[in-house]
Amino acid sequence: MLDIAKEAARQAGAFLQERFLERLVPDEELHNDVKLPEDKESERRIIEVLRRHVPAHAIYSEEIGMVEGDEEYLWIVDPLDGTNNYFIGFPYFSISIALQHRGEIVLGVVYNPVAGQMFWAEKGNGAFLNGRRLAVNERDDLTRAVGTYIRGRDTVTKEEEWAFTRPFAMNTKRLMRNVAPALDWCLLANGWLDYIVMQRSGIMDVAAGILIAQEAGAAVTDWEGNPYRHESFSADRFPSLVASNGRLHERICGLIGG
Repeated sequence: MLDIAKEAARQAGAFLQERFLERLVPDEELHNDVKLPEDKESERRIIEVLRRHVPAHAIYSEEIGMVEGDEEYLWIVDPLDGTNNYFIGFPYFSISIALQHRGEIVLGVVYNPVAGQMFWAEKGNGAFLNGRRLAVNERDDLTRAVGTYIRGRDTVTKEEEWAFTRPFAMNTKRLMRNVAPALDWCLLANGWLDYIVMQRSGIMDVAAGILIAQEAGAAVTDWEGNPYRHESFSADRFPSLVASNGRLHERICGLIGG
């Protein structure tokens, strides 16, 4: 299954890299989003690989929704996470593919073709970047911590976002908003980030990344500090979460609403 997911990610990634930096023509531009034909073609290539190898499995992908199949196995696909970044030539985007088996995420692959970064994890077997095992860092100084803020589309107003993120921006070294959640989770897994605060997001954006981060040792909880556990598939948005290297977790949670 891992090899299948990697193959699908590489097929889509080769196409996206080929089109990257071209003057792209969107299908639709919204006030805070963009729809690209490249997104659909990336999805088509991923589904072609999955259908060739595991034709009976169900698939849920961002563009086409549910492809019916054996519900015991469900592939959760974001064919282009970070579409707006891709559109403006910012090389922070990825393909995200997760596999849910009997209600549990057991495999995740996140691939950034421009950087040549293939992140993956299997439940209980650790997380890796291009074959190198990943581990979160051991930073315990909140004032030196670097984090990212993730939120779903149209879930909060700009005023609410500014009020929510201000304590993190003021009390840590830096708070970024990269608008490509799957990669954010992988950066946490590799010790490049110290924390993530998420104010809801789509399941396709985060299913693979959360597993990769957890397998690298990240603490992932709700805002009250209760451990997060994936509870089967839902097309609804993920709950609001906090993730960190563990050493900073209580203090990061303490900044919520501060």
